Amino acid sequence: MNKRIMKVTTLFSIVGLLSGCLSELDKEVVEETIAPDQVAVQTTANQLSMDYYRAVITDGRYEMGVASSSNTNLSSAGNTIAYEEGLLRISKGIFPTDQYFLQEGQIIDEDTMTNWLARESSDNPEGLNPALAANEEETAPDTETTMAEGEETTMAAEENQVIVDSNSTPIYLTQVMEKNIMVETDEGYQLAGVVIGLAMNSVYQYTDDEGVSYEQEISLGEMRERGRQYANIIVGRLRNTEALRNVPIVVGLFRQTANNEIAGGTYVMNGISREGNYISDWTEQNEYRVALPIVSSDDYSEQYAFFDNFSDEVRNFFPHLNGVTGEALYIDNGLASLTIEIVSQFYQQSEITALTQHVTDVATKNLPENIPVEISIVSAHGPEAIITRTGENSQFTAHVYEQ
Repeated sequence: MNKRIMKVTTLFSIVGLLSGCLSELDKEVVEETIAPDQVAVQTTANQLSMDYYRAVITDGRYEMGVASSSNTNLSSAGNTIAYEEGLLRISKGIFPTDQYFLQEGQIIDEDTMTNWLARESSDNPEGLNPALAANEEETAPDTETTMAEGEETTMAAEENQVIVDSNSTPIYLTQVMEKNIMVETDEGYQLAGVVIGLAMNSVYQYTDDEGVSYEQEISLGEMRERGRQYANIIVGRLRNTEALRNVPIVVGLFRQTANNEIAGGTYVMNGISREGNYISDWTEQNEYRVALPIVSSDDYSEQYAFFDNFSDEVRNFFPHLNGVTGEALYIDNGLASLTIEIVSQFYQQSEITALTQHVTDVATKNLPENIPVEISIVSAHGPEAIITRTGENSQFTAHVYEQ
């Protein structure tokens, strides 16, 4: 088994892991010759499918992102999932999974991340969000997020009154996510690109000292303008690191939905800087997510009838289900993926098996073809079964979890 060896001067120097001073040695030789300032670098041998990158493993461990989880400011679980899923989709369009490998971001450290997400001030000149006006005071966020039994629950402020405020200075940028794209060369694994996701608010929400909730809508145009500015600033700061002078840097602008919306947000544009301190090539993205079933008749369209037909047949089979909900992602006005959750009151093995078999039949009959589909069956006891289909496959695959 061959491994790659790479010298590391400091943790962060992308200079260690990313410099690519690697040599190909036999496993036994590796174990004997690794010096204290060296680590073994390899990748996972298996690739689940072309939809996924193979992971870079350093010294036998998967390196967690330094900054990706240091500030969890996204407003909902739907936004959290859509934020990373969309960024990886952008990345795969530029860096194909059959040629490149993925490592969690190791360049932006936690302190830097915290400073960037804060407001600009005399104490924090690195802050990307705008400074407060002279007559403004920092206020508490409108919601707090708690974790209960593995589910994210948003608890609203006690007051039901929400006042529209167009005069406050909003927080535009709520999160930064970094992914490092690696390539294997004759000299080892080297950094081939940096992919950055900027999560931007569509609504700025906060409460005053008396507990009154306020919100300010941020237009798509204003969000784009701010996002492009932040992207260029971040690219310029990263270019100050010599090892990043000529590395492509990709930035995607994610518009997160408000905390009272079920569906997650989408990326509205992405750009790439191949060199220099700014992004020269921006690409618009036409994406939107829809929470199913459609509740408002004003939003209903025949294009969602497939879900109603699916839901009706599932409910008729098991009339005491607690719910059938879904989320559809549309790209360029075409359905790109579909996720569905079925909440069952039943959890006996035979009941779940029967339900899973029926759902598979109904999905094959009613759901659109040639798109990825994931159907989860859950109960109060947790996940019970999963049914999936890739975009290239016409057949569903089902698995019932052992109890």
